[in-house]
Amino acid sequence: MKRMGTRLLPVLLCALLTLTACGGGSNSAASRPADNNMVSTDSAPQAPAEGEYGWALDGADTGMPEPSPEESGGGLPAGVKIIYTADVDLETKEFDQASQALDEAVKELGGWFESRSLYQGGSYRRLSCTIRVPAEQFEPLLERAGEAAHMVSRDAYSEDVSETYYDSEARLTTQRTKLERLQTLLAQAATMEDIIALESALSETELQIEYLTGSLRRYDSLVGYSTVNLQLREVYRLSTDEETPMTFGERLGSAFSTGLQRGRDNMEELVIGLAANWMTLLLLAAVIAGGVLGLRRLGRRRRKAVPPPQPAGEEKKDE
Repeated sequence: MKRMGTRLLPVLLCALLTLTACGGGSNSAASRPADNNMVSTDSAPQAPAEGEYGWALDGADTGMPEPSPEESGGGLPAGVKIIYTADVDLETKEFDQASQALDEAVKELGGWFESRSLYQGGSYRRLSCTIRVPAEQFEPLLERAGEAAHMVSRDAYSEDVSETYYDSEARLTTQRTKLERLQTLLAQAATMEDIIALESALSETELQIEYLTGSLRRYDSLVGYSTVNLQLREVYRLSTDEETPMTFGERLGSAFSTGLQRGRDNMEELVIGLAANWMTLLLLAAVIAGGVLGLRRLGRRRRKAVPPPQPAGEEKKDE
């Protein structure tokens, strides 16, 4: 009986793999919410949370809050997973006040700055940042940003990841069931060949669980917290300010001022260029000086080699 059980073990293993593969497709179809237009996206694996087997026991339970349809204000059906993203371009004459107002808005709405960079271009500054805010505070943040500074442009995007999310969740459940069955078979394995095959299958299953868990955690983070890419620019005049026509005298004065400024800038660039290349200029001057001296010496030698012309009277006397 022991030999017969050993021989049947590979057959049971193949049957188990076939059944779990089929179960993954059926669970995936059964776990999707009804009547939703869904878009699938790819995601990179992330480190999973610890659970019974070293992974999170539930792909959706990652500690990230998920907004309800009432909180989001969009009246979405339950279970729909939407990722909200926005690109916002602001300009202001009062850069410090606008930047402080943005800081207060992000803090009060429960968000944070994922990245933040300040650039100084001449006399004007530019703030470039990425803000993460709870999904239910997505629209309030955009409104507060428009109040803090003049909004030049605002582009908002939404992505439905429900299908990918629930497919991953169903595959994760199937892979965990498969893991338990493989562990049971490994405990009953009697030959080294069966042990090696089962351990290989276990390793592959564990990798799949880690990948799917990381994907679900990433989706939960993106769904629970929206992303706003924001640019705040300091300007002399807002794009909405009306420009009064200039008189001839104002245009002439502006032209003289511009010419003076350009001439000053060109002189500064020239001096900086000479200072930066002084060694090259020194070598070039030495080469030119050496060439001039060489030409002078060559001219002197040629003049010495040519005899001076004799007077006409002396030539007749010689004859």
